[in-house]
Amino acid sequence: MIGNLLVLTGIFIILFGFLILIIGTAIGMRETSEPGKGYSKRRGWFGKDADSGNSFGFEDPGKKEPHAGKAESRIRGGGVIMLGPIPIIFGSEGESAKTATILAIILMVLSLLIFRGIIF
Repeated sequence: MIGNLLVLTGIFIILFGFLILIIGTAIGMRETSEPGKGYSKRRGWFGKDADSGNSFGFEDPGKKEPHAGKAESRIRGGGVIMLGPIPIIFGSEGESAKTATILAIILMVLSLLIFRGIIF
């Protein structure tokens, strides 16, 4: 009885994930569907407009970047891919890899407890 419920819950979670993926793709396509506006929106998202007058990439010494003087933010990330009870851990730096390792250990213990029948 509980096994059937877990299987159905897993199937619904997977279907819900596909539904969110399809909705996100449709919304992303709709935002850039106006003629002539999609590229300019995308160009603005990256924070720098194209400068066709400067085709060799040399900077004007008097020209200041709009971001000059602001602190840089770095994106950090990490993750765990579980192949059964065996984890594959990756991270962009040591701290995120340590966090992913801790989460992998917790997931391994949880999976072993569930497969042994101690939980559920």
